[in-house]
Amino acid sequence: MEQIKTACIGLGYRGKQLLTLLCRIPFFRVTAVADPNLDRKVLPPDVKGYGEGTEDYLRMLKEARPELVVVASPWIFHVRHALDCLNAGCHVALEIKGGLAEGEYAPLSALVRDSGLQLFPLENTLFRRDILAVHTMVQEGVLGEIIHMRGGYRHDLRDLLLDDEGHLGNRRNTESVWRARFYQEENGDVYPTHGLAPLCLIGGLNHTDHIKRLTSFASRPAGLLHRIRSLGGNDRIRVTLGDIVMTQLETEQGVLISLTHDTTLPRPRSLDFEVQGTKGLWQGDSHRIYVERDSKPECWEDDAPYIRHYEHTYWQHWGKEALQADLHHQGMDYIMLKAIEAALSGKMAYPATVDDLALWTAVTPLSKLSIAERRTVDFKIN
Repeated sequence: MEQIKTACIGLGYRGKQLLTLLCRIPFFRVTAVADPNLDRKVLPPDVKGYGEGTEDYLRMLKEARPELVVVASPWIFHVRHALDCLNAGCHVALEIKGGLAEGEYAPLSALVRDSGLQLFPLENTLFRRDILAVHTMVQEGVLGEIIHMRGGYRHDLRDLLLDDEGHLGNRRNTESVWRARFYQEENGDVYPTHGLAPLCLIGGLNHTDHIKRLTSFASRPAGLLHRIRSLGGNDRIRVTLGDIVMTQLETEQGVLISLTHDTTLPRPRSLDFEVQGTKGLWQGDSHRIYVERDSKPECWEDDAPYIRHYEHTYWQHWGKEALQADLHHQGMDYIMLKAIEAALSGKMAYPATVDDLALWTAVTPLSKLSIAERRTVDFKIN
């Protein structure tokens, strides 16, 4: 069986999940991992660890000579690590997100074009079974012309961001250590990709037919402070990120998109998907659909028969093994990695590019600008 020599940068929470799945797929022959806080006990046999400081991944690239590198380092390092990997002649699978500054991905886009190498954005929500099925439904006109879509990142992260004594950014060996600073320095949608990327796929939006303008609003920050107080911590610390950040986007074709960032109030996890067109609509959280003339008037239907009927090729091929291998994310991480295998093997194109990643993540700096200046801003990627 054909294999690709694979390495990883970053072995935190997310990196460990991806490493486990990579080792279950024979196509990926993982030979090396780099992380400045490397726990060598978690390394699989025959995988060499590089943990001598923050620059040791460069030694890994030189010595291990991987063909593909999976980058799962903290957000602020994503672009630098990806550029170094591409310059070393490696394909890159890049974890979400980045997008910390306007035009951040322009050097990556240029290098991918010039090098002929591939960069795979690891946005796993693109590979959810229902998202891919709805994408097929929209392509076949089941919901008509799409007029409005909604999504977001609505996930209570207070237990991640705070330790048991109520200290922010102090939960050791977790992304809390670096992620908490965004809650103390930023005010915008700092994680738009989980909601926006699937909507761009479903709506056919990309870097050439993209978003025209954006308006964002932020609530006051109270959720973290209430939790800190309840734990006996110092509730006078600086928190800048609103509990709810709502962003309204308008595309060049007049489609409206609503995004919500909601991570510091009590709630069950949700991506809040809804897709509405001239013939009907689908709601992801409630697993229901309404199709004019097919559904009973004013009555929702269970979406399961539609999801089965419009099953995407990925899930037809790998769905069963994905659900067995990837319980944590209901198969979508496994499907994502199999899609990379298919792309590198020349069998199927990957459904997103670095230019798509630049589009999704541009929401972060633009939403910050919109909130700070209390105005609608033109949507610019580079």
